[in-house]
Amino acid sequence: MIKIKSFGSGSNGNSYLIDDGQTQLMIECGISLKKVQQAMRFNFSKVAGCLISHEHRDHCKYVSQFIDSTSIDFYSTQGTFEGMSEDQMLHIQANDYYRFNFLKYKDTKKIGTWYVTPFETEHDVKEPCGFLIDNSAGDRLVFITDSYYVRYKFPNVTHMMIEANYSKEIIDQDMTEGFDLKRKSRLLESHFDFDRTLDFIKTNKSNRLQEIWLLHLSDSNSIEKQFKEETQRLTGVPVYIA
Repeated sequence: MIKIKSFGSGSNGNSYLIDDGQTQLMIECGISLKKVQQAMRFNFSKVAGCLISHEHRDHCKYVSQFIDSTSIDFYSTQGTFEGMSEDQMLHIQANDYYRFNFLKYKDTKKIGTWYVTPFETEHDVKEPCGFLIDNSAGDRLVFITDSYYVRYKFPNVTHMMIEANYSKEIIDQDMTEGFDLKRKSRLLESHFDFDRTLDFIKTNKSNRLQEIWLLHLSDSNSIEKQFKEETQRLTGVPVYIA
């Protein structure tokens, strides 16, 4: 059975841990090493790797800290690595290249006890991806963040970690009160709104579904209680807000 932990989720930083009792995987590296160390009780011995979905800082800004202080290897698309390397604020060095393993869309890679299949997402970066993650016990987790659309359907999903960034009703209301047009356009073109989140869940819900984690809620443009209650009514499984 998969256990999920959130170290932080949102525009200030994202990082998560999944654990199947044998090995662990980190997903994203946007939370400081110190905070993650404390949550992990300084024990990274079971961490098989860290997946990075794309190069925006709230998902990867502490990679260099983890490279300097742990033995964790990182997994991303080549485009994501290039995007991180080009961002001088991230301090990714040329000699850090050996700590990265490059993922290709729809090409499954075994990492510890996990089988990770990256897939295309839609975001304003070089080569973003979501992750379909299986293990030998038959668990199947789908992870999606920072995308306005996902073209795939995933059968037999047991766990969902999916973005529910904003409510379109709130955005439309703010629009009448002088909301920044550029900001609105970027939201619509790069993030899941809650209606899309529900559509994805409906399309991919199976009788094997065990739990859902809603990720990356906007502080000002989401309604946590409503999102959780509506998702629970739709699925009948436990729903957690990361």
